[in-house]
Parts: sequence; C-alpha cells; structure tokens
Amino acid sequence: METFEEASFTSVTRPKNLSSQIEEQILVAINRNVFAVDDYLPSENKLVKIFNVSRGVIREALLMLSAKGVVEIQKGKGAKVLNPSMDLILDPFSSLVNFKCGNHGFESSMNVRILIEPHVTKLAAENRTDEDLKKLHQIMAKMEEYVDDRKQINMYDVNFHKAISVACGNPMFSVILEPIFHFLRTYHRESLIGTVPNEITIDFHHKILSAVEAKNGKEASQAMYEHLTFGTKKD
Repeated sequence: METFEEASFTSVTRPKNLSSQIEEQILVAINRNVFAVDDYLPSENKLVKIFNVSRGVIREALLMLSAKGVVEIQKGKGAKVLNPSMDLILDPFSSLVNFKCGNHGFESSMNVRILIEPHVTKLAAENRTDEDLKKLHQIMAKMEEYVDDRKQINMYDVNFHKAISVACGNPMFSVILEPIFHFLRTYHRESLIGTVPNEITIDFHHKILSAVEAKNGKEASQAMYEHLTFGTKKD
C-alpha cells in the first residue's frame, strides 16, 4: 500500500463563520433592494433576534460590511446603507492586474481592448439611442474645448470609450471594460496619454462618432480598431 506523507495533504476548508454568513445575507437583501441607499439596517437588538446569534457576531458582521464600504456605522443611529464606491471595487482588481502583468500591463490591456472594443463599437452603432448620441457629442465638444490640454483630452477620451460601451446595449461590456480603464488610469496614466498629437486623437474620435451616428457598424468597428492600433504603434 502506498504511504502518504503529511505534506501530501492540505487543511480542510472550514464552514464559514456566523458573521460571514450574516454579512452575505445582508448583502443579498441590499442587492434585492430590501434596504435602499440611505436606509438604516435593523438595530443590533433586532438583528440578534432575527439571526438568533450573539451581539458580538452581529457587530462583527456589520464591521465587515463597513470595511467594504457597504454601510456606515453611525453612533446612536445604526448602520446606514451607502451608495457603493466603484473605486472600492476596482482598486483591488487594478492592484491584482498590475501584480500579474508587471511591466507589460499597458500592452496587455491594450491587446484586450483591441479584441473587444471594435466589436463593442459595432454594437453601439447598431443599438445606440438618441440619448447615447447626445452624450457622445457632449464628450466630443469637451475634447475640442481642451484641444491644448493633453490631460483633459485623456480624461474625455476615456469617457468617450465608456459611453460607447454603454451605447452598445449590452451592460456586460461596460462591466468588463470599466476595470480596464480604471487600471490604465491608476497605473499607466502617462502611457495612456501617449505621444499621439491631440488633433489626431480628436480626428479618430470624430470618425468613430460619425459611423456610430450613421449606424454603420462596420465602419464604426474599423474606426475604433484604427484608433486603438494607431495609439499602440512604436517607432
């Protein structure tokens, strides 16, 4: 019979503790809009009765929710539901991507964008609403207003791409792309700004917008591809 050494095994997974289970149930209730933003959760005494646990367990669960930015514990009032900060979700993701990609973070993210964004832009051209178009025109106007300010151009450039992802009609693409934009702004701001003259950047966006406005998916996709690949060319 084969002999197994202790090193061949790992510790078994323990069941989640009570405070974690309560935290999850409260999160589910908030996501289901049982408790809306600015609502107060039931008092500690009420939660003790609901979950049939000690006050210490309830306090630990509330502290865990507070640490995640889900609630704010106010002395004498209770736990108030907050509007979650997107940065609270995206910062850990950006740190992880930066750790995994190392010095190739910018190139890796651009490769992903080149694969995804032309298709998203095609969908935006096919599905955009008048409100989407209005938003894109407003962003373009801001880019032209700040034609001599590269940092402002960069900010509105990202906003333009985010608006395209919203206009495509599939919210999953916004969910996928938002962390990538956040990562680039956090760790590769200078690379994102790049060396492409402002006027060329604006011209690319005009070409994309014109195709989206005309509901020409093929031209919109090609324009986005040319924009992204032009920005990553090296001498």
